[in-house]
Amino acid sequence: MDRLPGDLDGDGVLTDADLALTPPPPFWRRLGLHGPRILWRFFTRNAKRFLVLVLGCSVLAAGLAMLVLPGPGVLIIIVGLAILATEFAWAERALDRTRSSASKAMVGVQGTAAGRGLLVVSGAGLIVAGVAVPVILGTGAVLGLSLVLAGAIGLSTLTRPVQRWLERQNAGR
Repeated sequence: MDRLPGDLDGDGVLTDADLALTPPPPFWRRLGLHGPRILWRFFTRNAKRFLVLVLGCSVLAAGLAMLVLPGPGVLIIIVGLAILATEFAWAERALDRTRSSASKAMVGVQGTAAGRGLLVVSGAGLIVAGVAVPVILGTGAVLGLSLVLAGAIGLSTLTRPVQRWLERQNAGR
């Protein structure tokens, strides 16, 4: 077996210890760096974490924008936090708080007949607006789809399985 450059113990495996003990190239030494292999190992080990950070923050930003724009903002925020929670403990805690607050708010809205009525009217209104916007304007299919999705999500919260799930979420808190 050929010995790898930097493999000081000759076992054919380039470990972090081997990399740390390998003298860096002269150019890197002048800059006070340990060498390109150590940097490459750092980036490859943290690539997944970086991709999760970029994707999760992008989805989270879209959800925050949907709080003022048409669309299911809270749902998208929860999805963004769920993506970030796969790698970051702070996001997992924020996800738990957000889910708890959202389910409590939904139970509060559904607790009265007026709340359920407003939910039906707003959900149906969003669906109608979502269909009407592309028809009237001739463009805006994405906006229309977003409105229809938001209305459908709002109406789906009135179904019994979703209500039971929300009750379980609140009972566990």
